[in-house]
Amino acid sequence: MLTESQIAEYRSQGFLLVEDVFDADEIAALRNEVAGLYATEHPGRIFEEDGTTVRGIHGCHTTGALFSRLVRLPELLSAAEELLESKVHVFQCKVNAKQALRGEVWQWHQDYSVWGAKDGMPEPRAVNAAVLLDDATEHNGPLLVVPGSHRNDAIAPWRPHAEDASGWEADLSARLEFALDAEQMAEVTAESQIRSVVGRAGSLLFFHPCIAHGSGANMSPTDRTMAFVSYNSVDNELRDVPRPRPEFVASRDYRPLELVDGGLIA
Repeated sequence: MLTESQIAEYRSQGFLLVEDVFDADEIAALRNEVAGLYATEHPGRIFEEDGTTVRGIHGCHTTGALFSRLVRLPELLSAAEELLESKVHVFQCKVNAKQALRGEVWQWHQDYSVWGAKDGMPEPRAVNAAVLLDDATEHNGPLLVVPGSHRNDAIAPWRPHAEDASGWEADLSARLEFALDAEQMAEVTAESQIRSVVGRAGSLLFFHPCIAHGSGANMSPTDRTMAFVSYNSVDNELRDVPRPRPEFVASRDYRPLELVDGGLIA
């Protein structure tokens, strides 16, 4: 599903944006599904610090047919298999809400820093695929990345604060336990400039679990919603950890995914 040049760009930069993958009807269907998830009580529904604004929904592929189909579409699944050179399973499936004027920051971090430490992922043999459900602009908290920083592996291994530290929810809040500090960010930006990922709704973004990334608060009157699927190689099974995170945050179902035909709206 990806060209040789696109794969080379991903391997070099640590991310790849492919525009106009999904059409308006498909995006409308996903938005409608997300609106229903916002209103449904679920242990994977996380709120911003105000306690009322939805920050994210986790385990989406297990709660409805549309997201279950999304993770099996060739636009995502075949590309993930190409990038990882392996059959894959869904490690995470979530929605990042980033609601207008209320969506809070995601501090600078690397996904694999926490996936390795908290979930027992042996290697960063995983890839994130994110569908833009709204236009991402310079003003509504777009994803920020440091191109090439994935080559540094895990810069900031997770450092637990205390034995009684808050649970898995802290990994998904606006105050991350595994955030990169100023010194670490100075290191990763010494030879690369921060880039904002802006694009039209319907675009598809792939990014490496070791790339340094984050996002600012949404200062605009428009939402910046993204649906994320994190694929893991079936050969990269998670090791046992003392306090495993819930299945809807870190799945241990390693059955390889099978492609579906006919698009998102069958």
